[in-house]
Amino acid sequence: MKYIAYGSNMAQDQMEYRCPHAKLIGTGTITNARLEFYLHATVEKTDNEQDTVPVAVWEISEEDEQRLDAYECYPSYYTKETATVRLTDGTETEGMIYLMKLIRNLPPQTRYYEGISNAYRTLGLEKEIETTLKPALERSKARV
Repeated sequence: MKYIAYGSNMAQDQMEYRCPHAKLIGTGTITNARLEFYLHATVEKTDNEQDTVPVAVWEISEEDEQRLDAYECYPSYYTKETATVRLTDGTETEGMIYLMKLIRNLPPQTRYYEGISNAYRTLGLEKEIETTLKPALERSKARV
């Protein structure tokens, strides 16, 4: 199955640890969505087509999904939905995505945020650090 990651699970080392069978398919974006931090990352739907969230798309096994369910505290902390991603080659694909259920108005811890920022760099998403990641961090700080 395809899994859409937008937070710490964008990092190859994190996925190797959590999901030993995962294979990176590529990167892309979810449109009409915005990255937010409520201590941890989530994706919120918007009505603005200009709002996009960069993501990594992984192929995972059933065992990997079960491991992610435990890591993401599904179904109490995150729920699961299906989302559509436009990959960098212009094609679209659907996959499973975790969306936060338990909202906490706290900014992310520095180590967590830096891990996501490093994953953006590794995946070639440097520009999106300025356009997506940093604004999400600032919004989370403004809510406190």
